Amino acid sequence: MPIATEKQIAANRRNALRSTGPRTRKGKAVSRLNALRHGLRSSGSILPPEKWRELLQYRDRFLQACQPQTVEERRRIAEVACAEWKLLYWQEIRLELLRITADAPCVSHQRRLARLDRAIRLAHQQLDQLGRANPPASPPAA
Repeated sequence: MPIATEKQIAANRRNALRSTGPRTRKGKAVSRLNALRHGLRSSGSILPPEKWRELLQYRDRFLQACQPQTVEERRRIAEVACAEWKLLYWQEIRLELLRITADAPCVSHQRRLARLDRAIRLAHQQLDQLGRANPPASPPAA
């Protein structure tokens, strides 16, 4: 890879002074996701608001159906619900991508789905260790 000359570096610095980035709230909200590919490893929420509400409703139905007796049970059941919802959500996205591209699923996407599946199984095992029967495979209909 060639090393930039002093002249190129100076030109780049002058150009950078004119770059102000997004100024509006909407522009900033859009630009913060520029580098986002799929969001599976995101530490924050990248879900659109309607999906976030859907996730919370799914979790709440799980909790209502399981009626946890302790804080630890509540946390584990919520983990199961969220992991299962994310698994369903990413499978929807995968199917949509396959429909659009007609390509085979990428290996890294399948690994992420497998991780979510393992997270669900681990949470079920931890609930068993707490002496709690496994929560339902899916919450009751709303």
